[in-house]
Amino acid sequence: SDKAVRRGNLLRVGQGADYWSTEHNHVMYEEGCSWKKDGNCSNPDFPTSGDRGVFELSLMFMESVETVLQTYGGPKDKWIDTFGKPRDVAAADAVASTITYDGSRDSLLDSDKAVHFVLQGFSGDIFKGYGLVLGVLADEMSDLLGSVHFELRLLFGVYIALLLFWFFFLLFRRTI
Repeated sequence: SDKAVRRGNLLRVGQGADYWSTEHNHVMYEEGCSWKKDGNCSNPDFPTSGDRGVFELSLMFMESVETVLQTYGGPKDKWIDTFGKPRDVAAADAVASTITYDGSRDSLLDSDKAVHFVLQGFSGDIFKGYGLVLGVLADEMSDLLGSVHFELRLLFGVYIALLLFWFFFLLFRRTI
């Protein structure tokens, strides 16, 4: 879905935001971290994270997720991709009700930078950066829908004016 939004020609997206939104491109690809209020892009875990835009940060995030899965997850042949597939709500509730906290893994946050980067990404730079991108896309959509709404109202107004003109023209001609 990220590729469809950025590049287009995928998932019924004709043209991606890379081709028409300069504000999107600024947030995604240019140097700096416009999603931070202070503009400080430094991250103690990965010093270069985010100083080249949200796209570079998201690539680092995905690499960190893969590193964490390879290091602490099960064998790669057991990984499954269920994203975007229908899920059974009852089964999901059953899984969520059996989550237990293992305090012995807390030391991973201090010792493994990749784990810390992934966990802080859900409330840190990744979350805020993509939130800014979503805001840009929402503004673009609002502008587009506003112009479409205006054009439809204008078209309807012209239609009504022509209808009234022809009605009165024909009515006037018949009465004379």
